[in-house]
Amino acid sequence: MEKKILIAVDGSIYSSQSLEYIALLFGDTPDIHFHLMTCIGAGESILPVATDDRNSLLPDSPGAGRKRVTAQGYLQKAIDKLVRLGVASERISSSVEISGQDIAGTIQYQAKHLLMDSILVGRRGLNTISEMLLGSVSATLLKKCHEIPLWIIDGEVTNRNFLAPVDGSLPSLLAIDHLAHIMEGRRDITLFLFHCHLFMGKKSEANPESCYHIWGKEWCNNHLTGDSHIFDGPTQLLIEAGVPEANIIILPEVSDLETAHGIIRQAHKQQCGTIVIGRRGDGTTKGILGGVSDRTIKHSQDIALWVVG
Repeated sequence: MEKKILIAVDGSIYSSQSLEYIALLFGDTPDIHFHLMTCIGAGESILPVATDDRNSLLPDSPGAGRKRVTAQGYLQKAIDKLVRLGVASERISSSVEISGQDIAGTIQYQAKHLLMDSILVGRRGLNTISEMLLGSVSATLLKKCHEIPLWIIDGEVTNRNFLAPVDGSLPSLLAIDHLAHIMEGRRDITLFLFHCHLFMGKKSEANPESCYHIWGKEWCNNHLTGDSHIFDGPTQLLIEAGVPEANIIILPEVSDLETAHGIIRQAHKQQCGTIVIGRRGDGTTKGILGGVSDRTIKHSQDIALWVVG
């Protein structure tokens, strides 16, 4: 099954590191396709900004032509870099979008419009096009984009191992489901399942009923109940996606005063380049992973985070 990743490109070192990360994981994976996208501002204006410039009647600013040429140059360099890193050119598409000041909104719109499986941005990216600041864009996407998984790349990532914090909740399982979808059939990666609970905190309890609408009653009752339910469900999702059971490692449970710090420490200990974490919506009660994703992102360095929720 073809998977599609939207990558925000801005010509910065952070954007370049994101491309290296993609090539590291998917350089020779033919069913993964990439759409490189960069945004240019329409200039200072008191007029409203259209999210999709193809449906806009607003005129381009006088400098829009120069900005577009510069942006297309960034895209071409990004395409060339991916090809040099082993990604076949037919797996790459690209576009320049007029965003005004709402870069995050434009990225999110395009991801929905193009039916992307995830959005990838480099953290703290900054280029010479005014308004293009991926550092703030990643923060805005993290706050507003809950429908599409968000991949945030911080610094240089050189390891292919994955760490997936699990707690038996629906957001945790959805994160594993996304990982299983992207890594379907992969036999060349190692996935670590990890549960860290707060010191003196409440133990995670299974709630298979909350997952019936996705995986069905029989599957949930078989794999989301029992003493080892926290790990059984995630393991089964990965196995059903074709990941060998030998490549799935269940780490010992630990307790920590700060769950996010425990996750980050474990990722470094296991030499994981990517953390895959679920999160609850703003309107739901926070649980063991509630707020943990935000704190994990805030304190992580030189690591990729896949945030699903």
